[in-house]
Amino acid sequence: MKLYAIAPDGTPVFVHDYAGEALGEDYALADVVENFALGRFEGDVLVLTRKELRDMKNFADAYSFDHAEGFIEMCLEMSRVAATLPGDMVRFVSEFG
Repeated sequence: MKLYAIAPDGTPVFVHDYAGEALGEDYALADVVENFALGRFEGDVLVLTRKELRDMKNFADAYSFDHAEGFIEMCLEMSRVAATLPGDMVRFVSEFG
């Protein structure tokens, strides 16, 4: 499964390739909301504000030993990619493949 950010023009921007099964981990995009109480879903799309993205990075750094390694890496990659995109909010979507 792959995770993409959606650029303002609708173009998907690759963020993360889920390696959870290979690592014996089970994590998903919904875990950002569940574990950190950040963002909201609009259908299958997770929407995060700039403040929530900063908080997510801080939480991922602070709680890295409390969550699956793949989940933390996903959060950090989401933060890195979001920093390259314009706008007040960034949308993320998972795609099986």
